[in-house]
Order: sequence, then structure tokens, then C-alpha cells
Amino acid sequence: MTEVTLPVGWAPYAVAGDHDGTLWTTILDPPGLARVTPDGLRHEAFDARPMLLTVATDGAIWCTRSDDRLVRRDTGGAHTVIEVPPGSAPYGIAAAADGGVWFTAPGLNRIGRVTTAGDLTMVDLPVPDARAAMITVAADGSAWAALNGAGALARVSGDTVRIIELPGGRAPAAPVGVAAGNSGVWYADIAGGCVGLVDASGTVRQVRFDDPVCRPHAVAADPDGGCWVTLWGSGELARVTPDGDVTLHALPGREPHGLWVNGGTVWVAMESGSLVAHG
Repeated sequence: MTEVTLPVGWAPYAVAGDHDGTLWTTILDPPGLARVTPDGLRHEAFDARPMLLTVATDGAIWCTRSDDRLVRRDTGGAHTVIEVPPGSAPYGIAAAADGGVWFTAPGLNRIGRVTTAGDLTMVDLPVPDARAAMITVAADGSAWAALNGAGALARVSGDTVRIIELPGGRAPAAPVGVAAGNSGVWYADIAGGCVGLVDASGTVRQVRFDDPVCRPHAVAADPDGGCWVTLWGSGELARVTPDGDVTLHALPGREPHGLWVNGGTVWVAMESGSLVAHG
């Protein structure tokens, strides 16, 4: 593994690469967006904590912020701040095929959509206190959100919302991470100590980890039909094959959160202060 140690006190949360392969990470403290290149780090300060980020089809970097805002950074470095309804508490974010983004608004029990022109629409979730967490976009353009409070996933297509209930593990399901791949939609169940796959037929297959308190957090699909998962509680990175075989990798530092798969390399954001590359 390769570890990129950030300045003392920095706490990275999400990580992704842009179309040029440049690495980006949201920083909880000091709040901002950081660019990581072979020449060093560049920190772009924010007024509030950023959470998750995504790279849009036009190369822009988008992230959610804890102050009811989204930020779009274009390829030239200009920032645009998008206000969302007060109380939204935006968290998850995912790129749409047309250059816009989907995002979760757990504070209002909604899913949001922003176009490249800045037009905002909100879709109500049909279950109370769903606590929508991360979100992903499938090949058909539908958005899938992990409903941490409802033990379910939501599939959003236009104004239509379909709820997919998830089986419990060692506890009632509480998904956080979600990622669309070529074998279906993967999710990470932080309470149940497991991951699961929803295939094209809607069938849910669950894979349990041996450690009951490993706390799966983020998940990323890989090109082979499997997935990678950060285990926040045990400080590990897990690889799950399409057949459900699990390989664990110990990580340096503590509290692995976001991850990004780039070919044969997996990047992990460690809230303890580093970015780790496996592969």
C-alpha cells in the first residue's frame, strides 16, 4: 500500500479522481476541497464542512456541504455555490449522465436533482425518517439512495420512487454506502456488518463479514462485478467478489470512509489524516 500523509490536523472524508486522474478529497478539518498531485497538495477553503463529492461528466467537481449548500468547481477552478432548501442537510451526491447531479437531503426526507443550468427539483421519499445517505446513478439513469433509517434502498426515476426493502443482518438493516455496477447495485450495511447486491431482477443477496462490529461504510463497484468496502469499525478495506468471497486488507490509520476505484488501484480516505492507495 501507498500512504499519502496529509498535514497534521487534516481529516479527509471522501475521495475521487477527475478525468485526468487527479485525486480530490473533501477535508472536514480544515474545511475545504484538496487536490493531490505529484507536486503536492492544494487546499481550497470552504466556509462550512464539505461531505461527499463526485465528478460530473463535464469534469466539474461537485460536493455537498453541511450548511445546506452544494459546491460546483469547474475545470478552470471557479466555484459556484448552489443553495438548497433550508434544513436539507445534503450528504450523498452522484453525477447524472447529462452533467448535473443527484443528492440526498436527509434533513427534509427528500432526494434532490440539480441540472447544469442550476435548476433544482426535490422528490419526497414515501417512508418517514428514511435518513437518505449515499446515492449512486445506474446505467439506465435512475438514482439509487441508501435509506439508513428505513433499512431500504430507494430507486428514483423522474418523479417515481420505488422502495427496495433489505434483509437484516445481525441487526435491522441500516445501509450507508451504495454503488451501481455491472452486476447490480451494491450497498454497505453499517449496522448489520454486511454488504449486499440488488440484481436486475430485484433479488437481494447478502454477504456477511466475520467481524460483527466492522461497520461497513462506503462501497464502490469494480469492473469485475464485485465491490470494495471500507470497514470503518475495524480499520480495514474489504474486497468482495461477485460470488461473495471476501478478502480483508488492514489499513494504516483509523476511520476509513470514502473510496474510489481506478482500474487496479483503490484509494481510501482515512479520517485520521491520510489517503491510502491499495493495488
